Amino acid sequence: VDTFEIEAWSSIRSTFGHEISAVMLMDIGASKTKLSIVYHGIIRSFHIIGRGSYDMTRGIAQSLNIPFTRADELKRATGLLTEGDNKNISDINRLSIDFILAEANSVVLSFEKRYNKPISKIILSGGGALTKGLLEVATNNFKSEVVLADPFDKTEVPTFLTNVLKEIGPEFAVATGLALRKLKGVA
Repeated sequence: VDTFEIEAWSSIRSTFGHEISAVMLMDIGASKTKLSIVYHGIIRSFHIIGRGSYDMTRGIAQSLNIPFTRADELKRATGLLTEGDNKNISDINRLSIDFILAEANSVVLSFEKRYNKPISKIILSGGGALTKGLLEVATNNFKSEVVLADPFDKTEVPTFLTNVLKEIGPEFAVATGLALRKLKGVA
């Protein structure tokens, strides 16, 4: 490996267009959530929240007294959907997501107060961004447009792969951004 880079820069390269307004990248990983607010192509604010999708799995495992692997399966199958027997699981997941969203709101308000500019869009990336129902919950939480990262949008792929890559894209924002850097010959 001859290329190293801060993850946020790779994610921004793969998921941003030519936005000139303030945009927040919300990378929900396993152990932490990284928030990067980019304005005029420059990271103006960066914040780490010490919670991620692992916290949802751990909460389910502890609350239901089940093995971690089974809890992870339930987390992925249920997400934040509150239907029937899955309501307890979605409520447990919601505790971690609500904490993350509350922290993100604080970061957004701090930025907007400091720069007197609204956040126009929030891009969700990382494996946690694929939590069922998160896009809807985040959209209701923020006063801005919320979208899933689509890092493969900047690549050419066979048509039959387009839908699959859209579904898994948020997990590959960093890797795609780093590959794009190498392909463009950026030092």
